[in-house]
This record gives sequence, structure tokens and C-alpha cells, in this order.
Amino acid sequence: MTHDGRVIAPEDLATWSDGGRRLVAFVGVDTSGSRIHQEFPAWAARLGRPEWVLRGVDLPTTTPAATYRDLVDAIAANPQIAGAVVTSHKLRLYRAAAARLRSIDAFAELTLEVNALARRDDGVGGGVVDGFARDPLALAAVVHRLDPAGRDVVVYGAGGAGTALLLALTLDESRRPRTITVIDSDDGALAAFRATADRCGLLDDRLHLLAAGDGDSDSATTRIPEHALVVNATGLGKDRPGSPLPPGTVLPASATAWDFNYRGDLTFLADARAQGATAVDGWDYFVAGWAAALTAIAGVPFTAGMLPD
Repeated sequence: MTHDGRVIAPEDLATWSDGGRRLVAFVGVDTSGSRIHQEFPAWAARLGRPEWVLRGVDLPTTTPAATYRDLVDAIAANPQIAGAVVTSHKLRLYRAAAARLRSIDAFAELTLEVNALARRDDGVGGGVVDGFARDPLALAAVVHRLDPAGRDVVVYGAGGAGTALLLALTLDESRRPRTITVIDSDDGALAAFRATADRCGLLDDRLHLLAAGDGDSDSATTRIPEHALVVNATGLGKDRPGSPLPPGTVLPASATAWDFNYRGDLTFLADARAQGATAVDGWDYFVAGWAAALTAIAGVPFTAGMLPD
């Protein structure tokens, strides 16, 4: 465990114990600086789980598949663990350890990722782990504040967060954007995104998938439409420094730039402000994401009442 007690090693999960308290693991890349450590006791109390305690589990983005499987096995084996909230490893953990999960929810079946793991007793003295993909619900709970209906939406990042946003934007047909353009430099991520959109019946002329760096995407990027909602779903600005906006990108003053990050250098938002666009950080998404994940672990419904005004 680190000197401040916020982070534990993954190999310590199987034997973790703290005098009757129950652990919620926070699986990320660099978890000790997250504000959730200050906010978590209030969340636990609101859920009626005052015995819950949060500890980060830091894993690099190059973590081998076996480590994810060991993590799920450790949660199942230790009755002192309530579950885990997964941030930067949603897709990789699912791909590595899906066979270790007793069940997954409908969104996990569509997106092939998980952002919450809940330990349940198996009835014969052991434990099992269920997986949930709650990000689409979390994003749907907050994206309406940005009024995306009828707007052009440009999303940088075709990973788990970008995929969840696609579902959130299309849950209510009457409030769908005019177009959704998704840009990524990883052909594999774009292929996986396309496959998810196909499974969801969302491959139509309103959805455009572009590879960053080719002529089409460069042209689309430098011609951001008026009133567009432009989203950074890449992790740049938090997990790694920088912004996904290519040099020369012009954001109209009528555009809204939404960064899924709330901490880090937030270069994307600085670029937006410099051009007069509205800049919105990821705090509301962060809060909604944790509320959705923790309710899954607690086994209670995720409702608007779980979110602050």
C-alpha cells in the first residue's frame, strides 16, 4: 500500500482485510490524485454502505491479460471485497477476463467492456463476479445539459468512452444529434466502434467514422460546424499530455468543447477557450459515472436522485 493509504497492489486484493470494512477497488492508471477519494465516503453513506472503503489499483495501459484475470479471480475469492470501479481498463479487462464473469448486463453485451464489477455470494460458500457497462447511462444522465439534439457532434476517440457516448446520444430518438463524427488514429479502435454501432443498429448516414491523419478527417476537423458539440474522449490531457485537436483546427465561438477529463493539463479546453468556444470539463460525467458504477455494485437502481443538482 502507498504511504497515503490510497493505493494497493493488485496482488494484495486476494488477502485484503480491514476489520469488517468492505473494499471497493478503483482500477485505473494513476488513481491516487483522483477527487473520488474525498467524495467516496459521502457516496458510501448515500448508498447505505458506510462500511465501504475505497482503494486504488494502478495498472499501466500495457498490463498483460493474465493480470486482469487474476484481478477478477481475487475479487471473487475475497468476501471482504464489494467490487470494483474500472476506469482506464474497461475494454482491456473485458477482453481478457470476460470468461471469468458470471453475467454481464445488456450494455456490456453491446459494447464489450465493463466499468463496474460486483462480487456476489454464490450460495455455496464462494463468490462470483458480475460485470456492468454503466457509462452509457451515466453519459445519458448528463449529456442533455449540453443540448445535443439536432447538433453536429464531433468525437475524438473511438474507445470505450466514445462508444458509450454514441449509445447515450441515441437512446432517445427524438433527441438525437444531426450527425455524429468519430475520429481516431487507431484503425482497430475504429473497427471495434463500427462493430458496436452495427450491433446497436446505428450504422446510418448520420454516423461518420474517420481515421485521424487522413485527408478526410483533417478536412472535417478544420471545418468544425457552427454550434457543434466537440468532445475529447481520448484521455489526452489526463492520462497523457496534449490535445486531440490537430494544428490549425478552428472552433467556432458558437461551438461547445466538452472534455471527458476534469483533471490534468486540459489542453483541449484551453485551446477551446482561446478561440472563444464554450468549454465544459468532465466533472459532471465523472460524478455520474461513479454513481452509476457504485449503484451497480450495491445492487440498487441508478436514478437522477443519485446526482447532485
